[in-house]
Order: sequence, then C-alpha cells, then structure tokens
Amino acid sequence: MTGFEVYELVSAVLILGGTLLVLLSTVAMLRAKDALQMMNVFSSATGMGLPLTVIGVFVHLTGRDGFEWWTLLVSLMTIAALVIVSSMASNTLARAAYQSGAPLDPATHPQDLASED
Repeated sequence: MTGFEVYELVSAVLILGGTLLVLLSTVAMLRAKDALQMMNVFSSATGMGLPLTVIGVFVHLTGRDGFEWWTLLVSLMTIAALVIVSSMASNTLARAAYQSGAPLDPATHPQDLASED
C-alpha cells in the first residue's frame, strides 16, 4: 500500500463514518416523539458526524496535495464553528419549542423549564 492509498482509506473511513452518523441521526429523528427528542437526536449528527466528515476531507486533501497550513486552519475553524454554533442553536431551538407550547411526550422528564413559567 502506498502512502496515498493509506490517506484515501483513512479519509474514506472518516467520511463514511460521519455520513453514517448523520444518516442514523436522521432515522432516529423520524422516530422521535416530540420536538425536544428531535433536537437531542440531531445534536449527535452536528456534534460528531459533520466534524468527522470535515476531518476526512482534510485527510484526503493532505494525501492528495501534501500538508498545507491553510487547509488545517480552515478545517479547524470549520470544526470549531460546527461544534459551537450547533450546540447553541440546538439549545435555543429546544427552548423555543418548549416555550411555544408544542406537545411533549409524557416520558420527557425532568422539565426544568416548567419551573421558570
């Protein structure tokens, strides 16, 4: 196995792993019973699946073009933005869904936001 083939294999595993996490998260979202469960399930896709895909693309580009600082910087900034923005967005959307009066599954417990009303 040449060096380029190793990079291709590693990048394929990372990209397919990230894609599989997003796919499984999508299937789980369809099975969720309320908006809060959907937001909880979706966080695994944005927190793990998309960063794995970005890392896979970085490994692929490094294998093809050689190491470049700019590619590393863009990849790290993308991963940081995905993790920070997705966590803030999921919390905000879940809070908005709860406060809008959307129906909740009776098994959703505890409901910490209920005490703020």
